[in-house]
Amino acid sequence: MYVPNHLKWRILLAQELKQVYFERENSHRNCKRIFELYGRYLLGTTYDTFLNYINQLKYEINSLKLPPYIIAAIGLLEPLRIASERLRLRKLNTSWTLLEIAEETLTILRERANVNHNMHPVN
Repeated sequence: MYVPNHLKWRILLAQELKQVYFERENSHRNCKRIFELYGRYLLGTTYDTFLNYINQLKYEINSLKLPPYIIAAIGLLEPLRIASERLRLRKLNTSWTLLEIAEETLTILRERANVNHNMHPVN
């Protein structure tokens, strides 16, 4: 059974992915990158459908808001991807525990916080 609200949530999720990971330098390449890394798996759509979701204006979705834990999870996708890649390179042909992934992700978040802190010193 088709539920129109499901489509609205998917549109909202696609737009949030773009808001978090979009870089203006090459908009087409960035949208493709966002789709390839995250949109394909989270939304289960084609690239053209993902682009339609991003540019969707015909549905009234202003009243819908993603829960804060979903927004936080979207923000953690990139650090988790980097952490998984680091672990894959460090521990070839072995599996990792959730604790190892979490620790590596925290390391990445701390590195990013230090870089941002050093770039914007407080007076």
